[in-house]
Amino acid sequence: MIRTATTDECTGIARRRDWRASLAALALLACGAVAGGTPAAAQENWPDRPIRVIVPSSPGGPTDAATRLISARVLAELGQPLVIDNRAGGGGMIGLRLAARAAPDGYTLVMGNPGPVVVVRHTESDVGYDILTDFEPISLVMTVPISLVVRPEIPANTVADFVAYLRANPTAVTFGSSGQGQTPHMAAELLSKMIGVSFLISPYRGAPPAVNDLMAGTIQAMFDTTTALPMVRAGRLRALAIGSERRSALRPELPTMAELGYPGFEISSWYILLAPANTPRPIIEKLNGVVVRALNEPETRERLAAMNAEAIPSTPEQAGAYVRQQIASWGNIVRRIRSTN
Repeated sequence: MIRTATTDECTGIARRRDWRASLAALALLACGAVAGGTPAAAQENWPDRPIRVIVPSSPGGPTDAATRLISARVLAELGQPLVIDNRAGGGGMIGLRLAARAAPDGYTLVMGNPGPVVVVRHTESDVGYDILTDFEPISLVMTVPISLVVRPEIPANTVADFVAYLRANPTAVTFGSSGQGQTPHMAAELLSKMIGVSFLISPYRGAPPAVNDLMAGTIQAMFDTTTALPMVRAGRLRALAIGSERRSALRPELPTMAELGYPGFEISSWYILLAPANTPRPIIEKLNGVVVRALNEPETRERLAAMNAEAIPSTPEQAGAYVRQQIASWGNIVRRIRSTN
């Protein structure tokens, strides 16, 4: 027999349902409050474990050195070490791709350089990340002029001598580079275009193995930043010029390529610390403060001078503006390399 509920019974059922719904709503609110509070709590406690910095090149190169420059200060101020994770290959793109996919929690950073940060926008169709939308700039770190370096048996004491030798012996010289699309590689491509001589350029997985082969005679020349400098100072390699816009105050004896008759040859290397996009702003600002203080220390500047490098600390906004300016500049360089005239 089916019985119809009385009015009082219906009221009781409704009240019980309202009570249960209220409990459910309160539970949802509590969960939301906890979930919403977790990021804030995480930011307050950051960092409570080591911070990984992806270096998109082999150990011992300038990108690696740029990271180690700030590591001691990070440990002293934040109480956690920087753990360097070298991910060479792909002209630096492998490391940048890995960083772009990392959680934006301040525990994964990447030290970028011109190759994978800006050059690839003009040379590669499938980069796997967008530097302007997939990363948050923290600070610029340092800039280093690139030098044209040759083996001592090359009969050239000047760039003019070297260009004459290349034109007379186009197959006698193999250039090395720290990686496909990296700044030294593009400098060699630009030189080839400017002098009208095609020579072989052999890309390596970072500057150290390239310089090792330069010392061994496997390659005869390369554009380099800091790795070959000790051998140049020891007289085992010869530096002919630098590619920067102006002479380096640290090596004023080296002329620029532009002043030697190659206008528009204005290439230098620089390094920038980046975090994945959406990393909380308080973490970005805290990291920026640590990096800037580290780069302003006299000891750091002395170490940079020994590497023929200059500190260029910046705000995150200045770093972002610099990247956009470099994107435009490298667009002009790549178009010049690829032009048919």
